[in-house]
Amino acid sequence: MAVRGVGAVVVAAGQGHRFGASRPKQFVDLCGMPVLAWSVRTLVNHPDVDRVVVVLAPTRAASPPVWLPDGVRVVPGGVFRADSVRAGVEALAGNVHTVLVHDGARPFVSAELVSRVVKGARNGPVVPVIAVEDTVKRVDEGGWIEATVPRGRLRRVQTPQGFPAEVLNRTHALDDTGAWEAQDAAAMTDDALLCERLGIDVSTVEGDPANLKITTARDLALARAMIETGLIAAGS
Repeated sequence: MAVRGVGAVVVAAGQGHRFGASRPKQFVDLCGMPVLAWSVRTLVNHPDVDRVVVVLAPTRAASPPVWLPDGVRVVPGGVFRADSVRAGVEALAGNVHTVLVHDGARPFVSAELVSRVVKGARNGPVVPVIAVEDTVKRVDEGGWIEATVPRGRLRRVQTPQGFPAEVLNRTHALDDTGAWEAQDAAAMTDDALLCERLGIDVSTVEGDPANLKITTARDLALARAMIETGLIAAGS
């Protein structure tokens, strides 16, 4: 049975300076569709998701892409990621009890992963994670190795991240009061960190190795190869 009262916020307001292209990475073509379109379509078509809000840079939000599906609401983002998420959450409004926050630069989020996150969020904040397979070293400012970090309890965090709406509203309300310094706001790369700062427990569910984040041109080439080799179904 489909879960009702679930809203998704897709954050795509970044400029993607590390990507090195003339336009942000989320608007670059990925085998016939913009990067952003892939994840938006998955969320729109998911039976548990009632509504989807896409957060874009103000200049792009003023003239939303025509390829966004009907019913998707577009709102302008802010200076920091936390500002953009807050704008998206406020735009959901209505009877939403669970909020998913997804990075628009992750095109290959699967319906199965969305379902796991929605289920996990019934019990509180939840994030999808992947085990760290490489050996991890901690280095000093000069790049010299200080120590080897045991990787058994380390995880790489993905999106979408799921939150009871009440919890997410509470964390962002505190952020809006100026409780975080500007440098803190810039460092908040996900919403689970806001929960951590407030002492709110965050659980995990299994992530998906295919749910890569496109940050560089190399990432885009890898994403295209995943489609061309059939690891990701084109148009699915």
